[in-house]
Amino acid sequence: MGAVFALIVALATHPLHTTLTQVSYSDRDRTLELTVRAFADDFRAALKGGDVTDSAAAAYLRSTVTLFDRSGRALATTWCGLRRVGDAFLLCFRASAPEGPKGLRVRVAILFERYSDQINIVQPTVGGRRTTLLFLSGDQPKPLF
Repeated sequence: MGAVFALIVALATHPLHTTLTQVSYSDRDRTLELTVRAFADDFRAALKGGDVTDSAAAAYLRSTVTLFDRSGRALATTWCGLRRVGDAFLLCFRASAPEGPKGLRVRVAILFERYSDQINIVQPTVGGRRTTLLFLSGDQPKPLF
């Protein structure tokens, strides 16, 4: 019982540093869509406390999230917006994947420069099948599917 209480106190006094990125693939237009959910205060801190604008958010995500094709080249991304939902931001961007999702790799390094305990969860879904990837500081790109 004491250990459980200690864990509850630790969690209450130490914030969880995490993001969730959901990735979906559309066969129809052959694109990937990534939606990142980040706590608003953490994301604002990553932008040095400034306003969370589309241009600032897009620039930050392009510097911390990279999709790679089969040959290891970074895919270009297109920004599709941000919105505030409660205590979080939902940030969206897309990438063309004309050869399909197989063989693509991703690296999600959001907030690693800020928090040593940051964990980024990535949940790719294709054909109704979802997997989960975890990224810790220093992790290399991982296969999406």
